[in-house]
Amino acid sequence: MGVFTLSAAWSAGFLTWEPEQLEQYRQRHPLGTMARLALELTINLAARRTGVHIIGRQHLRNGRITWRPGKTRRRTGKQLSIIVSLELQAAIDALPPSELAFVRNEHGQPFASAAAFGNRFADRCVQAGLKPAMCDDGKERNYRCHGLCKFGCTRLAEHDAPTIEIMQVSGHLTLAEAQKYVDAINQKRMSDKALARLNTVQNKNSK
Repeated sequence: MGVFTLSAAWSAGFLTWEPEQLEQYRQRHPLGTMARLALELTINLAARRTGVHIIGRQHLRNGRITWRPGKTRRRTGKQLSIIVSLELQAAIDALPPSELAFVRNEHGQPFASAAAFGNRFADRCVQAGLKPAMCDDGKERNYRCHGLCKFGCTRLAEHDAPTIEIMQVSGHLTLAEAQKYVDAINQKRMSDKALARLNTVQNKNSK
């Protein structure tokens, strides 16, 4: 007889934002607030909190943000150069110029660590009234910075960006890491097409 082993329980991971949560946050934190700039940075760059809290004017050149995410800096040294979206440019322009990090604490200083920034961003999510949600794996999770990064990748996939292009924005190191966003969007689209065909056949048969 073969030996059966129990696999690790599947985890949904960080809770991905939806457009509803994005709009709710933007309504509470308008342009001209540091909280809004943090959100637009995260979405535009599909960046993790380890990157968002250090990106600043020194990375901004010719309408692009050029930087090395923590993951690539530690493993490959790969540099990313991302065009600044209109949303992000508006958030940057709405605040006084900063010498280094765009996102600063209440004392006007860069955050001491990614954890400190993440904690403050969590506070801003609570202020926006974002409630925890139950995930597919049965666990309750909050909307936080990394889930917003996932939204940024998902948005690219929704606009038909192939896996390799998503990688060049997010800094994912393998195709498999970025492919999951494309797969999720393709599943929705293909299932919609399948059901649309079935409905067409059923409608014809009912006449």
